[in-house]
Amino acid sequence: MAGLEKVVRLPAGELELTVDQLQEAKSDIDAYLLECLKVEINGSPVEAEAGALEPVYASTVATGQKYISYARQHFRFRSTTEVKRVQLSSALFFTVIRNHQAAVIVSWGGAQKVFTKYGPFELDLTPARLNPTILGTAAEFILWGMHHIFVGYDHIAFLMALLLAAQRLRDMVRVVTSFTVAHSITLLLAALDVIRLPGAVTESLIAASIVYVAAGELLHHRGSHRWMLTFAFGLVHGLGFSSVLRERLQDLQSIAVPVVSFNLGVELGQISILLVVLPVLTLIRRAPDEKARERRQWWLVRVGSTADPAPGLVLARRPRLPAEPDAVLS
Repeated sequence: MAGLEKVVRLPAGELELTVDQLQEAKSDIDAYLLECLKVEINGSPVEAEAGALEPVYASTVATGQKYISYARQHFRFRSTTEVKRVQLSSALFFTVIRNHQAAVIVSWGGAQKVFTKYGPFELDLTPARLNPTILGTAAEFILWGMHHIFVGYDHIAFLMALLLAAQRLRDMVRVVTSFTVAHSITLLLAALDVIRLPGAVTESLIAASIVYVAAGELLHHRGSHRWMLTFAFGLVHGLGFSSVLRERLQDLQSIAVPVVSFNLGVELGQISILLVVLPVLTLIRRAPDEKARERRQWWLVRVGSTADPAPGLVLARRPRLPAEPDAVLS
């Protein structure tokens, strides 16, 4: 109740609050909780049905006086179809403290698991996540890795800047694969907490890599050697991937299968992008003679390297919230 009274006006203090007074505040408590908690079932938002508000008592150490330590509010989220995936979003106590600790106890299909979350969070739940198998975990992280590369515009921009000058399929595959190998190394080290950099530093390094490559200093070099540059910068980009993956790994007992599967998903995503980009670049470079082809390649590199730094500049200028001290509000 000490935390709740900071966000909801209660009729009395924690030690003096009665059951009747708690029930009088139920509408305000429900309104606050429904504002901070959102649930989606199978990808669709679901409205909550508020149930009973139950007081939970504790006793003071000095006198043994019973008081309402916290309250348990029940909500029901109905679905007309079979529930296959549930996403819970929470911003509880965010206006009071940025790193509020929440223990989310989930029971589903006879399995139960406790998830510990800090600050605002999104929890994506499936039956497989509560009772994971090796194949299920691998499939989940492969798809997640592919999704992450498809929406990671900064990583795509970096690869595009390097692929512009690589004119052979073999060179392009080297670029993509070296990027995956490099970020796999730092991703694994970051997952093991061997390496940890502030998010602002990581984003700045990623932005610098995009701008540096796209600016053209290295695009004049032979594409066959570009995989070495990609490997060096891939080490930096792996730290960006790790910030996304680290929180998810906290819920798992082993990191080997998730990390390998995530990297495989990223590689498959990059290869998919390559299969789309390669025919387009080939079509643009097509010319009746070698001289005309080189001229088109020259323009392709110049135009591409002019547009490509934009994601890096946006990433570098994106404002960040000030760092908050670790704290727990119960």
